[in-house]
Amino acid sequence: MLLYLLILAALLAWGAVLGWKWKQVREFSSDVLAVKKLDGELPDTVSADMFRDLYVRSEGPRAQTYFFVCAALLFFLLGPFIAAFNSIWKMFWMMSGESPVFETGTLVHTFMVFLAFMGATILLLAAALRRYHALTPPNLRQVVRDLNGAAK
Repeated sequence: MLLYLLILAALLAWGAVLGWKWKQVREFSSDVLAVKKLDGELPDTVSADMFRDLYVRSEGPRAQTYFFVCAALLFFLLGPFIAAFNSIWKMFWMMSGESPVFETGTLVHTFMVFLAFMGATILLLAAALRRYHALTPPNLRQVVRDLNGAAK
């Protein structure tokens, strides 16, 4: 129980740090806009709200957020996943004649739980990476270029 509480505390701390990073990026956007306008890279017609949204989208800690969401999902779904796996395993075990080799808690069962959970983890991470790369926002250089073109 103590291990679960420690992991939960670590997840909460990680989430708090991510929230703080998102907040910092949002606050830093006004400084970046001021410097870009001062250097002449952006025209004065670019609004702070429009730049802030684009800056946060391009420079925010997206990858860390995806990792955090995957870790939290895996932590909270580990118990239900193993319970569902065990019930399916027990059903097949009973239908196959209740061989003691495949009983719940044996080495074969434990190894299959490990393989099933690793497979589910890989599928979750593959889905997250696919979504991350499909929704990749432009970088700051592209944002500045697009704002220069849109403002003219």
